[in-house]
Amino acid sequence: MKNIFLLPIAFTFVLSLGACQTADKKSATTKDSVSGDTTMVNGTHDVGSESTESGIDEAGATFLRKAAVGGIMEVEAAKIAAKNAQSTEVKDFAAKMLTDHTKANNELKALAQSKKVITPDALPADQQIHLDEMKKITGAAFDKHYMDMMVTDHAKTVALFKTGAENRDQSVKAWAGATLKVIESHDEMAKKIVANLK
Repeated sequence: MKNIFLLPIAFTFVLSLGACQTADKKSATTKDSVSGDTTMVNGTHDVGSESTESGIDEAGATFLRKAAVGGIMEVEAAKIAAKNAQSTEVKDFAAKMLTDHTKANNELKALAQSKKVITPDALPADQQIHLDEMKKITGAAFDKHYMDMMVTDHAKTVALFKTGAENRDQSVKAWAGATLKVIESHDEMAKKIVANLK
């Protein structure tokens, strides 16, 4: 008779044990999926957090990629100018480009990595060909070519960084805004040097 009463109790115990294990598995799965989604906050999807977490919008990623190419071009052109320029003013400008754009490139690389955006490490073929051709120019002809290029490039870069400074991602926006001021000063310097070149 005692065995008859114990049987339902034992059966209930086995069922409840199975239910507990299933619940543990579910909670473990839920925990993993929440921790794997960087836009989840306290188990709920945080709308708008895509721009502030690792993933930024396509406009932000495109800006970082374009800025990376422009930055590489500035540094590589400045290296050529250090050797091939004739004017001291042009050489000094190139030295400033090398310093400022190397710093900006390093900041951009760190920002892009934090946002999980892969940026180029080399120039597109057409731009590399242009640089290779520049290496063959020297003296006053180089000064004019390089400085005209700097005026054109900085006008485009100012426009690019203005769009970056309006990005919804706060980190991208802040960096673009701060760097824009430096680029605008380069733009003004380049225009003055071109005006002074004979």
